[in-house]
Amino acid sequence: MALSNGTDSLESQISSLPVSANSAACIWLGQGGYLFKSPQGVTVMVDAYLSDYAEAMWGVTRAIPPVVDPERLVPDVFLTTHWHEDHLDAPTVRHYARQPEVDFGGPESCVVRAQIWGWPAERTVRLDRGDSHQFGDVTVRATFARHDEEVARTGDAVGFLLDVGGVRFWDVADSEYDARLRPMREEGIDVMLVPINGVGGNMNAHEAALLVWQVAPRIAVPMHYGMWPEEQYGPGATLDPAAFRDTLARLRSETVVRLQEPGEITLFRAA
Repeated sequence: MALSNGTDSLESQISSLPVSANSAACIWLGQGGYLFKSPQGVTVMVDAYLSDYAEAMWGVTRAIPPVVDPERLVPDVFLTTHWHEDHLDAPTVRHYARQPEVDFGGPESCVVRAQIWGWPAERTVRLDRGDSHQFGDVTVRATFARHDEEVARTGDAVGFLLDVGGVRFWDVADSEYDARLRPMREEGIDVMLVPINGVGGNMNAHEAALLVWQVAPRIAVPMHYGMWPEEQYGPGATLDPAAFRDTLARLRSETVVRLQEPGEITLFRAA
């Protein structure tokens, strides 16, 4: 179920949103970024890109404005899957490092950078592959990812399996297609968030559809498109979620495809 309110700011809507038992709210922040809210009110940001940091580093220009204002929304937990600038957003990390109630989690390369940028060590959690941590009624486990990018190596990149109030999300995060991802089929995934852009060390829309078919979640949400103008993703990018949906349909998958708009609040229920 999607929710919207044309009168209140998104930050206000998220803050006041009640989440019932066995449900979770999920907001796409664009690119690979998400915000989750649990029945206990725990808010978890993952890979939130809320600045123009990647433009200075890589020359890519935002095509959409930030979905939320960090000055107006403070999560309980801030997670990152790898250190690339559109996932570990230095200005956003520095901002939230000054908020005493926010915990940071991610693989070693991200935790080290967060601490250098001002995050107190006692509020950081290492989440290398296979590691788990509990934040209220949200459990996070770091999963395998293979994000091969020659110009910016991320050997410890991860995905996240999140249990948010009983709803099991697999944020595949940035990754190439790899057979070592297929055992996630055994995890009983409700919602799978999967990249489709096909460049920069990510699977393309058709590989993403193949992985979804093999893992068989109840719902699949394509992501990692639309943050930059299409030409800035590079040649060979697969940025149309319809291509992902059509390939999955040709595979006769029973998984339901759910397309989200940036800033859209969607409520998912556990199976």
